[in-house]
Amino acid sequence: MKKILLAILADELYSNRFSDYISHHKNILDFMVFTSVNSLEAFTRHSKIDILLTDSSMACLIADIKGIQKVILLSDGNYTGQQEYPAIFKYQPAGQILKEIFDQIAEDDKIAGVAQAYSSKQLELIAVFSAFGGSGASTYARNLCSSMAEGSSVLYINMEIFDSFAEFEITPDNRYEYIRGMSEVIFYIKQKKNKLAFKLSSVTNHHSDGYSYILPVEDYRDLYSITTDDMEYFTDVLSKETIYEKVVFDVGYVNEASLRLFGICDVLLLPEPADIFQENKQNSFKRLLMRNGMDKTADNLKIVSMKKR
Repeated sequence: MKKILLAILADELYSNRFSDYISHHKNILDFMVFTSVNSLEAFTRHSKIDILLTDSSMACLIADIKGIQKVILLSDGNYTGQQEYPAIFKYQPAGQILKEIFDQIAEDDKIAGVAQAYSSKQLELIAVFSAFGGSGASTYARNLCSSMAEGSSVLYINMEIFDSFAEFEITPDNRYEYIRGMSEVIFYIKQKKNKLAFKLSSVTNHHSDGYSYILPVEDYRDLYSITTDDMEYFTDVLSKETIYEKVVFDVGYVNEASLRLFGICDVLLLPEPADIFQENKQNSFKRLLMRNGMDKTADNLKIVSMKKR
């Protein structure tokens, strides 16, 4: 199946800036810039455009052009919705605009296409897990992402029961602001839709240390709703349809799906116990792996000192 084609028809300066942003960021779309309605119309006589991004002032001019699957308007804040097209606020970071476009693609069943296939890409899946509290596993996982981001494209996925990302969700006036994360990803997986890579791109954020991240669930029950089939689909899409070379799962719960994830991952990192009680819990977890027939995972897991990173 072909990649999805995104086109833009706007003023030259804006189009050039948006085009420059896309060209400097790995993405999963084909992209074209049109400088006039005439050139757009000429192209659509022979080819189809999946999504056209254009100024709200252009809506009437392109209304009769065939071969455009979906139109998204760039609004300056005054768009009234009279043309019945979805709108995106024009004057915001290009990255945020692209995330909103990805969300439109993921949710619109009429848009057919797939993300770029990366079948030859070598993806390393890393799980960080602790069978006991106070190990510093989440801090270790984030620092690990920071260190790897210097030479690789890295994604951090938080799969904890409780949110440890408050520093990214508090507004300047100290209000909690919900930022879309794993709850939305899980809901999308449950809908059995086939454009998960685009949904992931719509909820992925970028950390100043150079790695991307997906925030945790809003409700812990979302994690426990994931099945082993869901987990296999999720990791398969990460491997084949995303740009990432390394994905770090910060896991804070155990069920059949998380055990399946541990089995899929190339590396399972556990913290070094600090006392006999922590060691007993860790050994109990290892025995759980063995009882589930995960001998290879149990043999290949690595014990690391997490508080020193």
